Amino acid sequence: MSDTQLIAPGIPRREPTTVALYASDPEPDADPDALRGMLAAAAAFSAGHGWTAADGGILSGGCLISQPPPSRTGWARVRELAEQCAISTVVEPSLGHISLSWKQREAERSFLRRHGVSVATVEPMLDSNLSKVIR
Repeated sequence: MSDTQLIAPGIPRREPTTVALYASDPEPDADPDALRGMLAAAAAFSAGHGWTAADGGILSGGCLISQPPPSRTGWARVRELAEQCAISTVVEPSLGHISLSWKQREAERSFLRRHGVSVATVEPMLDSNLSKVIR
């Protein structure tokens, strides 16, 4: 049997390793260095897997506590990339970066799955890196 992938007509083929990196502010007045650090960890995780970020795919969102996912500009761009079949995976520091609400998070993950996009978190990698720094 051939390993040719079947793709629906009219949908462009995407590279399986093209990702969007996403993190959102945990609180309204979060430290911008912390957000940059989370995105850097997501980039390192992606690079370690041989994945590349899509053009315009390194994104951050607004405050997790005060803004639902669709209203954050960074998350709106993730949704746009998914609709354009430009990404295959969203890499984020933890599942909570989509939303703190389980219902909202699952609605967004369902949206991504409908567009063939999975979500990868780097929490285990962050935990192991942080434990090395603390020692």
